[in-house]
Amino acid sequence: MSKEKKFQLRNQKILTTAEKILKEKGYYYFKISDISEKLEIAKGTIYNHYDSKEDLLFAVIYPKLQELRDSLQKISLSDLPFKQQIQQAVRIALESDYHQFLKLTYSDMAVLFQEKSQKEMTIVQEEIIQAFEKILVVGNNEGILRKDLSLTFLSHQILSILDPLLNSLMVDSGKVEKEDFIQQTTKILLYGMTKG
Repeated sequence: MSKEKKFQLRNQKILTTAEKILKEKGYYYFKISDISEKLEIAKGTIYNHYDSKEDLLFAVIYPKLQELRDSLQKISLSDLPFKQQIQQAVRIALESDYHQFLKLTYSDMAVLFQEKSQKEMTIVQEEIIQAFEKILVVGNNEGILRKDLSLTFLSHQILSILDPLLNSLMVDSGKVEKEDFIQQTTKILLYGMTKG
């Protein structure tokens, strides 16, 4: 096996193990040594892959955020009517790997919007907001959106559905079934955005 292939395989093991540990312990209690112990490799080997635990967290979460962006962009390019696009967008956002991971590590995510990875995270977040705005354009073209609310404002508000705290308080605690949460979130969004 080539050195490059070994590096890639080890990198994938590091990422998988890091994600499991991050979900169990949270970012602040997570240490690089946790991975080295679990995989029985030297900490220095992990640092050959990632300069810091912030870089490692970024490597775990960034692909999930990109996947969410790509899914939302597909919806925004579909020929579905506005209400169906919004319903699909809500479902995809709440069921995404990004959202599920965010629910477990929400308080730790601010570190990703600092310095080194800030630019990449901000760009993808803006692309997600743009995908929401494209969906809203469909509703605007169908004449069902309120005219007193800007599309930019609404697209940022839709992003708030990714708030993991509300989801945890309602769904994870068992107060509301996941499907009911998705349906009610969609209804609230539509009620606030549409005429009548």
